[in-house]
Amino acid sequence: MLFVVRHGRTTLNAEGRLRGHLDVPLDDVGRQEAARLGEMFAGVPLAIVVTSPLERAWMTGEVIATAAQSVCAVDGRLIDRDYGSYAGETRSSIENQFGSLDAAPGVETTASVRARALAAVEDLVAAHADRPCMLVTHDAVNRVLLSALVPSVGQPDDLPQPTGCWSELRRDDVWRAVAIGARPGDGNLPTKAP
Repeated sequence: MLFVVRHGRTTLNAEGRLRGHLDVPLDDVGRQEAARLGEMFAGVPLAIVVTSPLERAWMTGEVIATAAQSVCAVDGRLIDRDYGSYAGETRSSIENQFGSLDAAPGVETTASVRARALAAVEDLVAAHADRPCMLVTHDAVNRVLLSALVPSVGQPDDLPQPTGCWSELRRDDVWRAVAIGARPGDGNLPTKAP
């Protein structure tokens, strides 16, 4: 079982700006979202919570790991998409100028994000195959990862990933989605036993 969580809100999220590798902390709303996630996952026997090295993801992951009585580790492959000099800009301004984020010079490709995130998942699942694990990362990473693992959920841009959300995946022969983009209080609850 794999839980994929998006970090809590930051001021740049609230302003609709791309964060990328800018290391901004959670804002007050983001800290509340992290606390609600911690409460929700308190009874889930997580083997490990692995986060992006950026503070917004690490802060969220620490709250969840503490509540779940688990450990928190960092994996650089889960860092947000690199928007280069466009970090801090709005997505629409870049798309208006270049047609898409992928066409903007110096922006990390979707294929690169997918490859590194999938490698992180493979290593994590191989090391903890018998217990639930959690990733805490970013919307750009989560979207391509969820779409790659469970193609039936749709294209990355079609997947809901609001701040403070979680998705649950299970794997038998293939990965399947139990929940995508769920938020504390929306009626969805994580599975507490594998």
